[in-house]
Amino acid sequence: MFGGSGLRSLAFHEGPLRRAIHTLKYRNNAPVAEALAGLMSEHWPESMPANAVLMPVPLSAQRLRERGFNQAEVLARQLGAHRRAPVMADGLRRVKVTQSQVGLTAAQRQQNVAGAFAADPTLARGLTTILIDDVCTTGATLAACAEALLQNGAKEVWAYTLARARYDSADTLNFDGGSS
Repeated sequence: MFGGSGLRSLAFHEGPLRRAIHTLKYRNNAPVAEALAGLMSEHWPESMPANAVLMPVPLSAQRLRERGFNQAEVLARQLGAHRRAPVMADGLRRVKVTQSQVGLTAAQRQQNVAGAFAADPTLARGLTTILIDDVCTTGATLAACAEALLQNGAKEVWAYTLARARYDSADTLNFDGGSS
């Protein structure tokens, strides 16, 4: 479903990694963020472009107020420090309130996030971007982000997440949480 140049994930969203992601996401645990970003850096996919800007998937204003932080931005900043890569947290924003993706099918997720993101064309134009997020479930959120960036002049959009859900062609998700 991802419409960018490539999507990579460090591992499946299960076991100790799943627990660590939940600790980051729901407890804003800085040492866990550092460790997870370190793992992402250590296992950096060779296919990722070297000259790219890291861009975290934005949260809605409401979700940001509730949590007090954006876990994707925390990861992107830590990963940027490890990789000595620039991080652009303001190039993409959520412009549509969406319902939680938890429990939605792939088609429902895609519909839910359609048009939910906007990119700043003055920042996106000519940019090679790597979207950073904690979890990819179906790729719908990452695809919507990529679409907004590409429509506003981005040269290439890649995505790299800590984890991904196991997903099969029967639209069955083996996962119990959303990506944002």
